[in-house]
Amino acid sequence: MLLAGTQKALALPPGLTVFTSSPAALAKAATLKDRGYYFDFVEFQKNAEQNMTPSTPSMGHVYALASKLEDIFAEGLEARHARHKKLAQMTRDWAARHGFTLFPEESFESVTLTCVNNGAKPGGRVVDVAKLQKIVKDQGFLIDGGYGKIKGTTFRISNMGDETEATMNRLYAALDGALKQF
Repeated sequence: MLLAGTQKALALPPGLTVFTSSPAALAKAATLKDRGYYFDFVEFQKNAEQNMTPSTPSMGHVYALASKLEDIFAEGLEARHARHKKLAQMTRDWAARHGFTLFPEESFESVTLTCVNNGAKPGGRVVDVAKLQKIVKDQGFLIDGGYGKIKGTTFRISNMGDETEATMNRLYAALDGALKQF
């Protein structure tokens, strides 16, 4: 099974999940008595064979997904992956220039999102993440302040979806200005 939220690298609003399953996963699902309703893959397969869904779909999301897929295939998957990779490196370089380290160990970094340490390693820079978020939000940008145990000790900068060098450079400029306030 492969599940994906379309709000990430497909650059759609939250609210739609896409999935695919192998024949082996469908065969295993068919043997289960209590498959539930929302994740009954056998029922999804029966409906898909008739170009239907088991329940009312969010048609706005479906049309947006179709449009976004057209954009993605027009750009080309290799070009899209290369763009995300380049933007990820630009973001890592931005973090390093400002004295931050990265949360993941080297070679485990994502090409779609950079998780920046906020003083979590010796010698690393420390800022008030909530204040940083507010300053850049007031300029029209959203960054994530971390979740759970790493809230405040990290912040995340996304470079996936429709981001370009130009949009990321505007974000870096906003972050640069915000960091001058610390």
